[in-house]
Amino acid sequence: MFAELHAALRQADEDYLIGLSNKGTVKRAKKDLEGLTPAAQEVDRAVQVRLGEEVCTVRAPLGDSTCTCPAPGMCRHRIAAILWLKGQITNGDAPAEQTDFSALLEIPVDRLRRAMGAKAFHALVFRLGRDGLPPIQEGSIVQVELPWENAAVKLLLPLEHSACTCRSRELCRHKAAALLAYQLWKKRHTLEELAGQAPPGESRWDLEQAAAAALAVRELTAELLDTGLSRLSPSAPDSARRLSALCHTAALPRLENGLRSLGTLLERALDRSAAFRTEDLLLRLARLEHLARKLEQVQDGNQIPELAGTFREEYAACPALTLTLVGERAFHTDSGYAGVVYYFWELKQRQWYTYTFARPTFYDKKDRRRHSHIPAPWGLDCQMDQLYGLRLTLERGRATRDRRLSSSEDCRAMAGDSLQPWEALPEEVCWTDFAQLFQALEPHLLEGAETDRTVLVRPRRWVPRKFDKTAQLFRMLLLDGEGRVLPLEVRYSAQSKALVELLEKIAQKPRENTAFLGLLRLEGEGLTLYPIEFYSDWGCAG
Repeated sequence: MFAELHAALRQADEDYLIGLSNKGTVKRAKKDLEGLTPAAQEVDRAVQVRLGEEVCTVRAPLGDSTCTCPAPGMCRHRIAAILWLKGQITNGDAPAEQTDFSALLEIPVDRLRRAMGAKAFHALVFRLGRDGLPPIQEGSIVQVELPWENAAVKLLLPLEHSACTCRSRELCRHKAAALLAYQLWKKRHTLEELAGQAPPGESRWDLEQAAAAALAVRELTAELLDTGLSRLSPSAPDSARRLSALCHTAALPRLENGLRSLGTLLERALDRSAAFRTEDLLLRLARLEHLARKLEQVQDGNQIPELAGTFREEYAACPALTLTLVGERAFHTDSGYAGVVYYFWELKQRQWYTYTFARPTFYDKKDRRRHSHIPAPWGLDCQMDQLYGLRLTLERGRATRDRRLSSSEDCRAMAGDSLQPWEALPEEVCWTDFAQLFQALEPHLLEGAETDRTVLVRPRRWVPRKFDKTAQLFRMLLLDGEGRVLPLEVRYSAQSKALVELLEKIAQKPRENTAFLGLLRLEGEGLTLYPIEFYSDWGCAG
């Protein structure tokens, strides 16, 4: 017997034969063999097997075998002939040899994309990122369940003999999806790699990719809202983070950051963290749903970049700046980054600038002033905390539109004479009238840049409030000369613990001539202030 046919027969077990036909056909073929005495002869690199009145020609691959009966597809005679021949070369119930499926791994992704269609391809990638791989079994055939399609695929070698519940003889979308899942299972590709691929000849963004990402996000938000917190799955945070990773490689940073934040909120909910608030979760879900719907409805690919957002905003050259460092704020975002934001006042433009030092998962748990190991940028041979009380001249500086400074090596700064904040900031930007403050900053409160919401306020007095244990909120009421109130609020967390403890001490000892540097936020119809820096003797040393 020819070596190729001999190997094919040894590898063919019952699962393989069921894949070629079906379970009923294999069962009938076994029964037929009980009453037959087959005869065989070799012809033209094949074997002819006579089974009663029918003659089957068995060749490799076995799916190419033929029969003289008129039945379409793989008939019971061919299955019986294969079973009989296999019995002649093996020891009864000897196990089948391991099948080499490396050929399935070599099928190009572009071919699978064409078989599925670009939109369905991207939808599958994001679905697998959200839900994980479907059930896959590997034996003499590869069986893949596609529960979202209510379909099952049996992958055989050669590929054209594979079977699908849709009964298509071609490479249908189900077989293509099963092949892609199998290649991922075997680590031939990664989901991030597939999500980042654009079809040949297309731009970095395309409508199908954006719509697939949006659909996956909307399905996730709908599932979370339908499930509720009481039945929240422990895998929910991982689902959000897998999707965020795919959105990153698909160049959709707004979705990526939103999903990372969602993952953190879900983790807090599962841990019953005191920092978790249901309203934060609902707001995050609503924003993701809103953005996803916009992306799904895009008709022009040129609109995608605006909705996608930017990973890093472009820096542009700015004129020489005269700066002084006024305050700093440690941060730890839900999307997995942490560091320090430094606030500089520019004396000529009379505007705020910021410089951010950030890295993934970084956070200094010590006092805010103890970021002594953060090096100063712009060629300055010192640490950031050594820049306080100095006048800086920045040449060849670069900044974004919202005045975030670059640390580019081309930028050069020179330290000058000493300069205190109260010497640098003009009186009109040291707010003592909270009504005027609201009128001046109202255009920036909803979606304004951080630098447009940075303020220095000088309250006439303040009224401490008891720490709200239920809401985990520290609150202190700042009052101007007319008794107008500006609430100062900090929500308690592991990261804000030191800040809250410091503010509790400050609140118990009211002083005159004080100042707070902070960020204004619009809460409902009123303002709140998040504190950055406190000056106990504004205008004096100390």
